[in-house]
Order: sequence, then C-alpha cells, then structure tokens
Amino acid sequence: MPVIIVSSDSYGTGREIAESTAKFLGYEFIGREILAKTADKYGVSEARLTQALDEGPSFLRRSSKIRNRHLAYIQEVTLFELLKDNTVCQGLGAHLYVLGVSHVLRVRILSDPDKRINQLVRQQGVSISKAKKILDREKALQRRWSMNVFNLDETDPSHYDLVVSLSQIDSNEAVKIIKETVSYPRFKPMTYSMNCMEDLALSSRARAVLWEHFPDAKVQADRGTVVIETADFKWEKEKKAKAIKDMVRKIPGVEYVEVHVAGHLFPRGSLRPSRRAS
Repeated sequence: MPVIIVSSDSYGTGREIAESTAKFLGYEFIGREILAKTADKYGVSEARLTQALDEGPSFLRRSSKIRNRHLAYIQEVTLFELLKDNTVCQGLGAHLYVLGVSHVLRVRILSDPDKRINQLVRQQGVSISKAKKILDREKALQRRWSMNVFNLDETDPSHYDLVVSLSQIDSNEAVKIIKETVSYPRFKPMTYSMNCMEDLALSSRARAVLWEHFPDAKVQADRGTVVIETADFKWEKEKKAKAIKDMVRKIPGVEYVEVHVAGHLFPRGSLRPSRRAS
C-alpha cells in the first residue's frame, strides 16, 4: 500500500523511471493523464494546467494567482488519487506537497548530464557549452518554480528519501533500487500515516472549493475538522466567516468547520500544506 513519488531534473527521464517502476511492482501509475480529469472537474483548460506545472514564476500578481489556482486544482485531484493503494506518481509536483506522510517514498532521479548534453547538441544543433548553459538554466527555473509556489527547493536532495543518479546506474537498476527501498518497514502504511494523507486530501479539496472567492485562505484539516484562516476588514468578518462555512460544510468528509478571520491581510502564502502536529 505504499506510495512512490518520482521527480527528476528531466521530465522524460522521470516519466520513464516512474512508469517502469509501476509496471515492475504492479502498481497504478498516476501521471499527467489526470490533467484531463482535472480540467473537466473544474472547467479549466488542460493546456493551462500543464502550463502551471511547467512555467516559471511570473512577476505579474494576476498571472501568479491564476497559476496557483490551477495548481490547487491539480493538487486536489492528485491527493485523492494517492489515497488508492499501491501507486507511483510523477509529473504533478506531488513531491512538494505530500509532506509528513511516512508511507510515501519520495524519489529524485538525476539524469546523466553527458547524455542530456549530447541529446541537446543533436536535437538543437547547439555547441556543448551552449547545451550546458541550457541545462543550468533549466535547473535554475526548477528551483525558482518550487521556491515561489511551495517555498521548497526541489533541487535540494535533502527533501527526498532516495536520490538515484543515472550517471553510473542504468534505468533498470534504478527501478530495482526503488523496489528494494519501498519494501523497507518504514514505508508500510500505518493508521497515522493514512490519516495524514486523508487530512491533506481534505484540506486540498476545501482549498480548491474556496479558491475562486477566497484565494488567500489558509486551510488545514484534522480528522474531519477543517480550520480556515483568512483576513478581511472588521465589518466584513462575520459575513465572510459564514460564507466560508457554508461552502466548506458541503464537502463530503467535513464534520466541523472553524473559521478565523483576522482584521488585516495576510501576506501572500504558498500552496505548501501545513504539517500536522505530531
């Protein structure tokens, strides 16, 4: 019943390893195919959802809000998919928002830089030095994207349980290493870890429901209790709290809603979910 989340410095490389791992273990693969489902559910463009995952941060606040709204929708659909048994997920940024869940193995795949450089030289007709600059720029954009959206540097190996470099290890060996690692007892689902995943999923659904009208709301769930923090002028606090409660109470699995409306505006936050207190 564990969950494996694969990320990589190259989308194609990460996809190849993730699909091979899922096939080898007999797990379900969750990839960008679910963007079509997300687009249908929330009435947005699939192309915009893909764009939100791939494009770097914008200096325009409106553009950033649109991107974050699309990412919130992706996050909600992905987390509910991850509640299923035995899954491998890739290409949806889940390694940055499935935090504090012990039965999740987060894997970082580092592609062979020489192979990527040679591939760029062949495909784009650039020099080796130019190809190296392209790869450096891609890495910098990955870091900027993850820092801007989740306040986490996805290029930092300390955020992963397993880092595999393909410079000396081929893809088949990488899959075997992942299989061996996920069999460790620490990745066995426990009641507490399953509850953590369910809480993340519920909070993401509440956040997605609120996003259009209350994009700055901060949401946390704990066993059916949903706590929302937001801000408004004093004379609007009661009205805003009631509107939020009415929206969130309709979500399946919500048993109690608590809303805190401060009399000032919070600074713009990230999509990174709060960790549950242990």
